[in-house]
Amino acid sequence: MDFYATIRPWYDQIFPFVPAQRDFVLSFGACPGFSVVDVGCGTGSLIVSLAKVFRTTVGMDPGETMLEAARQKATVEPVGTWLIQSGMLNLTNEFPQKSVDRLICFGNTLPHLSNMDEVREMLRQSHQVLKPGGLILLQIINFQRIFRKQLPGLPTLENDQIRFVRNYRYEGPDPEFIRFHTLLTLKETGETIENDIPLLVISEDQLLTALADTGFHNLQTFGSFTREPFSVESQPLIVVGESTR
Repeated sequence: MDFYATIRPWYDQIFPFVPAQRDFVLSFGACPGFSVVDVGCGTGSLIVSLAKVFRTTVGMDPGETMLEAARQKATVEPVGTWLIQSGMLNLTNEFPQKSVDRLICFGNTLPHLSNMDEVREMLRQSHQVLKPGGLILLQIINFQRIFRKQLPGLPTLENDQIRFVRNYRYEGPDPEFIRFHTLLTLKETGETIENDIPLLVISEDQLLTALADTGFHNLQTFGSFTREPFSVESQPLIVVGESTR
């Protein structure tokens, strides 16, 4: 069973909805007629919130258990959201060319790909399905900060029900991957769920170069969803690119 399937019942406690993500997307234009795709939508919190604004919203995720939770949220809201079980490298199979206005990929989803060739393929397909002038909005971890500081991991998340420890394991001084080791403790029962997954290390330069090489321009970088400038100290790396006309 994959990482997200094992933690799905507690996913929204670990990764709660961040309204700043919705506001960030809307800050680039909120035309009701836009079509919006969220790649790696998880339990659907972001894409369902955007369905209140945009005519066509689609959430994609490879995990059926994640989509089950997303469907529950979508049925509660008086708006429609399409949900598709599919992965990052299937965009051109799921959407016609030049049919999408906004393509979102948040939550450090890109590093789940196997190598930079797959990252470039995902970006190439994104460019194909985006309308001319459409935007891709990406968010990953600022890996350069992690390596420079040799950070042991991300802050532990804790509430009355769970404790979620997130550690990094390094594989050499300049690795292609970093191991993301997590331990979820359920406080009521004491049960623990342990996972260890590889994350592809993607630098700012690599991502910007890959975007430019696949046809994106007017590239902008941010250090938060409140549009703070990106710096070496930023925890996230957020990039927005425009599809060529």
